[in-house]
Amino acid sequence: MMRRFTALLLAAALGLCLCGCGSVFDREYVVESAYIPAAQPGAGDSASISVDSFSKLKQTLLDMVSAGESERRLTFDTAYAGDVPADMASACWEVRTQDALCAYCVENIAYELSQIVTYYEATVTVSYSGMVPAARDILHLQYATGLEDVIKKAVEQGQNRLAVLISRSSYSAEDMELLVSRIYREEPRMAPREPGVSVNLFSGTGTQRLYEINLRYGLTAQELENRKAEMTQVLESFAAQAGEETDRTARALAALEYLAGSCLYEEDGQADSIYSALVQGRAGSEGMALAYVELCASLDVPCQIVYGQRNWQDYCWNIVQLDGDYYHVDPALCAAYGPEWTFLLGDEDVWGVYRWDTASYPACGGPLSYGNPG
Repeated sequence: MMRRFTALLLAAALGLCLCGCGSVFDREYVVESAYIPAAQPGAGDSASISVDSFSKLKQTLLDMVSAGESERRLTFDTAYAGDVPADMASACWEVRTQDALCAYCVENIAYELSQIVTYYEATVTVSYSGMVPAARDILHLQYATGLEDVIKKAVEQGQNRLAVLISRSSYSAEDMELLVSRIYREEPRMAPREPGVSVNLFSGTGTQRLYEINLRYGLTAQELENRKAEMTQVLESFAAQAGEETDRTARALAALEYLAGSCLYEEDGQADSIYSALVQGRAGSEGMALAYVELCASLDVPCQIVYGQRNWQDYCWNIVQLDGDYYHVDPALCAAYGPEWTFLLGDEDVWGVYRWDTASYPACGGPLSYGNPG
């Protein structure tokens, strides 16, 4: 009996020892480690842009607007240096207010920001104004070089609106309006009448400028094409008849006599455009001077229009260049007074009756005259 009781005590003691060993075993093999999340779906695919700095964040938003994208997913690098929530808000504000393109076409930039333990993800949504051209239709220029060709093409094609983003430009909105007028007046056959112009200016940092140039012709697209075709026919027919003259002075005189014989000068006429002068046969001084520019151009005679006054009233006439010298020509009064009083005149011949901004036009006073054409 004693022997059986002793065996039971030994078994109980052994059981307690084994229980203690189990506890020690458990404590020795428990390992604690930082939680590393599994790769998130799409975190490494091409639809998500990796961002590692504030400058990269801003550039990504600018690239998004330049491409006309409405949504992008961003993944912030785990080593991103900065406060991601604060930088996200700041970047959206700076892009909207300090970039000319964004100020022009972006209505709002919204985003959803999520923290995935060790990094952030964001979905950015851009809302664009429905009143502006698509991003692909906005022209980008580094400098104003080439701007004149862009405007000329727009007028030739009868465009109603042109948006140009220039990285470095000093043009004001008024400067741009004057530039459009000058370009048209140098080659008025581009449109049957000078388009009305209004310019909206959007500024970015430094000298970045975006110009929204609005053009108004007062005609439908089909009317523009029809009238341009009519003007082209008149100019080509005239050039075919007068182009045989080999002397440039004679060609300039032929253009003057043709216009004086085919167009009636109406001092207070309602129609005053190159189209009314060439096709309809009546125009004011501006329309006749614009027509003379193109008639001379068709015969390779350099000619420009002058905006000034005659007898203190707003008035237009021309300056032609012959053999390196410049001369005044007044097409509107040629029919009434004859070419001897309106062709190859110098500054001294006309000053007083005519007045103009002498700094804007070349001095006239060559040796030629109607009585001595050289």
